[in-house]
Amino acid sequence: MQVTSPLAQESTPAWHSPDWVTAKARAAYFHVSVKGILADGKAEQREGKAFAVGPNLLVTSQHLVGGASDWAPATGFAKEVSRALRAVQRSITLQRAGGAPTKIENPNVLADIDLTGDAAGISIHTLTLDSRFRLSMCDIVAGRKYASIMTSAETPSDPTSIEQALLVELNAVGYQPAKYGPLYVFDLLDNPRFNGEPDGHDGSPILDEDGSVVAVVSAVTAEAGGNGYKILATPVQPQFPSAAALLARAPDVTAGADGGLKCSLSETVKRINDQVSAHAVWTLRVDREADGRPNDEIFIRYESVADEPNIDTIKVGFDFYGKQRKEAPIRRLTYPDTTINEIALTRSEPFSNREFPTSELVLEGKRQVETLLNEKKEGGYVDYVEVRIYETHLIDGRTLTKETVLDFKWKQP
Repeated sequence: MQVTSPLAQESTPAWHSPDWVTAKARAAYFHVSVKGILADGKAEQREGKAFAVGPNLLVTSQHLVGGASDWAPATGFAKEVSRALRAVQRSITLQRAGGAPTKIENPNVLADIDLTGDAAGISIHTLTLDSRFRLSMCDIVAGRKYASIMTSAETPSDPTSIEQALLVELNAVGYQPAKYGPLYVFDLLDNPRFNGEPDGHDGSPILDEDGSVVAVVSAVTAEAGGNGYKILATPVQPQFPSAAALLARAPDVTAGADGGLKCSLSETVKRINDQVSAHAVWTLRVDREADGRPNDEIFIRYESVADEPNIDTIKVGFDFYGKQRKEAPIRRLTYPDTTINEIALTRSEPFSNREFPTSELVLEGKRQVETLLNEKKEGGYVDYVEVRIYETHLIDGRTLTKETVLDFKWKQP
């Protein structure tokens, strides 16, 4: 599955494209019919929706599929097998737009373990889906616009309602625990085609701007006095413990380029690893001549957690600090005819090397700065050199602009 912050409100939502909505509604959005015998012996039928998040995995409302204890134990299995399977008298029929109904006996239902959230997974080994939604573990932001794929059918609980998938725009309100417990409240924005019949919408996805699922519809309720509808939903966030477990327990979760979870642990770890591996600790190596001045070549070296060298080139600026006359304070030395104070360096061979050698910096100090100081004959001297690594080019094509400042004494006793 997946976990990051929602996109900026100014961006164009993915679901504003009619083609995107149509493709997702036909390929990864299902009507779910659940039939069975309850634990008390009564026949039960429930209708709702589900959506694919993996090649073999659907997410829907927990109350729609029910927990194992809600249903009577299945018959026909040996007692030991029945205990191991926790098989129950329940079947699930799935239907996609333009497709035939598919009935599944004793489906593998991955329910919310502690029942604090109203979402569950249905793992179906006979199903292989190329198109699916991506789960998000990002926080829902109150006041931000979201959307849900629901239905405009007159009877949303009818399996054929899947043929009339509708994009419903929502405004995130927040939690109202006194009225709705742990469910998140969304207001339905003006949408005359939406049918507020409460049954049959449960299990629909609520999407953020890039089309990732932030919540699962748990209920639709009409406001008193005909003042619109509230869409109540279970967020797919860290507070919903089985969100990450759903995909972790499903087969082939990594298949496909659009699979997985936005703001996921794996995505977060990768992002952190990218940032950490790009972080470099820089040092200077300065070899000295007999009089204590630097040898012509100095070496700018880095260490990082990357297994292999990952920095190709760097851009370096430098300045000389010292006195232009004996009585003056130490300050940056400036001369109008100094030719360079910036250089670009390429990592030296072999590939395993993490050093950037340069002779230009020292040669500039000797050729220009010291020469000009000697010409003035005022007792001035170079005290130290400041080296600024202000641009780092990584092998993977990224450019980092965080500046690192190093310095070294120009002359040592």
